[in-house]
Amino acid sequence: MPSSEKLAQSLQIPHICIIIKNGNINIPRIMTHKLVTLVLVIAAAISGVSSAKANDSVNVNSNIYLSSGSEFNFKVFMNKKAKRFVKKNNDEWATFNNVVRLYNNQTGSFLNLSDTEKVEFSNAVASINTKLAKMNSRESQLWLKKVDVTEKVFNFLWSNKVEEKPLENIYEIPAISLEATVGR
Repeated sequence: MPSSEKLAQSLQIPHICIIIKNGNINIPRIMTHKLVTLVLVIAAAISGVSSAKANDSVNVNSNIYLSSGSEFNFKVFMNKKAKRFVKKNNDEWATFNNVVRLYNNQTGSFLNLSDTEKVEFSNAVASINTKLAKMNSRESQLWLKKVDVTEKVFNFLWSNKVEEKPLENIYEIPAISLEATVGR
């Protein structure tokens, strides 16, 4: 017996028998079966990890506030996990969703909300934050942070809005004519 086979037997490591004939590699049938099984197990493990990450990212996106993609996912989350809250506080829930929708779709209308609408939005956020804080799941805590940051972003935008001022002094700039001068 060659020394490599003795070493493999002493360490109880199975060796792979590969036969090379005429430039073709032949792997015995038993090894092929084991190799295929190993590849399938690794592929299943990798796809399982990928689908778990995909499900997490669908539920809570990586955005730090409620933008257009995560807005829908938040509605789905609240309708699944807090049905009673959504039905009981329908006006506040509608106010919150309308303001977020305006931010995502009509920025001009969002910036021109009245002070009353802004206060109603803040009250809606307070009640949503209270509900999310009472829920003790990891996902609800992530949504709580997003709702809180969303409110802070909106308040920042409203407080730093540039006021539109009409142009009072309009200056007329005289037109300069560039005539070709012909000289002889």
